[in-house]
Amino acid sequence: MTVKNHSPEALAEIYRLFGDKTRLLMAKKLSEEEWTVSQFVDLFMISQPLVSQHIKKLKDAELIAEQRAGKRILYRLDPKSARYPLIIRLIEPITEESTGKKEV
Repeated sequence: MTVKNHSPEALAEIYRLFGDKTRLLMAKKLSEEEWTVSQFVDLFMISQPLVSQHIKKLKDAELIAEQRAGKRILYRLDPKSARYPLIIRLIEPITEESTGKKEV
């Protein structure tokens, strides 16, 4: 997979976006399969509006694609995104243990 060069401004934008642990983990999950907002609510045990805000930030950065399935919206990391190879490299080191539910 070829990674194109990015300007310092573009990289700083991506680093700010993924400076949030939840968005970083969401990107990892979205690279593996499609997810709904309610699945992320259950996984991270956070509110639906907060999950929706994270999804919006990823969409605004043109990193995720969505598909309607009845009343549900399925999200996934968009392989057509110009930043896809960079995002994959950023999330690749994330271990599976770090992406599951927190033990309470």
